[in-house]
Amino acid sequence: MPHLTSTDKHSFKENGCLIVRGALTSAQIQAAQDALWTGIDADRDDHATWIEAGPRTPVPAHHPAIHATVHESPLFAMMEEMVGEGQLNPNSAGPALVYPSKDKTWSLPERGHLDGYYTPTNGVPEGTVGYMTINVTIYVEDIDSQGGCFTYWPGSHNVAYEYFKTHSLLSVQGGVSSDVFAEGTFPQGCEFVGKAGDAIFWHGQLFHTGSKNVNRNIRMALIGRFSRKDTNDIRFETCDDQWAHWEGIS
Repeated sequence: MPHLTSTDKHSFKENGCLIVRGALTSAQIQAAQDALWTGIDADRDDHATWIEAGPRTPVPAHHPAIHATVHESPLFAMMEEMVGEGQLNPNSAGPALVYPSKDKTWSLPERGHLDGYYTPTNGVPEGTVGYMTINVTIYVEDIDSQGGCFTYWPGSHNVAYEYFKTHSLLSVQGGVSSDVFAEGTFPQGCEFVGKAGDAIFWHGQLFHTGSKNVNRNIRMALIGRFSRKDTNDIRFETCDDQWAHWEGIS
């Protein structure tokens, strides 16, 4: 039985993202939290020690409790319902924690970026570009506004699509939005506020960013990036049909 409705798919098509509430069971949430805490340099029972603690990735994506959030929940099946069964590489979602900041000043990020582009610190080789089809951000802790929310720009995948019709995929330096959006035209972003177990799917060309955490909780998020198995064949294509490689949506 399908997990997604035609309305869900239409929303993803229009906005480049889809929020799914309650994607994980309470047992999966607890197991993921317990796994993360084995690698966090703070006292789980003392909130004061959480401020600017670390590390960002306390356990690897292949940890069984982390891997289960995608592959023992409906999330991977939902992505396949959009892209096509058997079409995606079966990656996992890795931890991306944001710890509470000492500085409590906060503002909504003004600009986003595209993933897969080289910067001096992200490990992507210079002169190349990664290509993700669909991505997911999963919360395993309750995250309120100003708590380090995943921030995204609905509909920006459509702007990127139009841009890449006439520009090389390599033309966006560092994936920054200023190369795609004219000065002064970048819209206001949206925070993904959610409970533990909530998730948001987002298109590989949706502009997004992280944000500062001025709240009490650690922003416990898992981020997974998924590409089609034929990515090397289609990486530099910009099809007349934006959804040509999305069997469940086209």
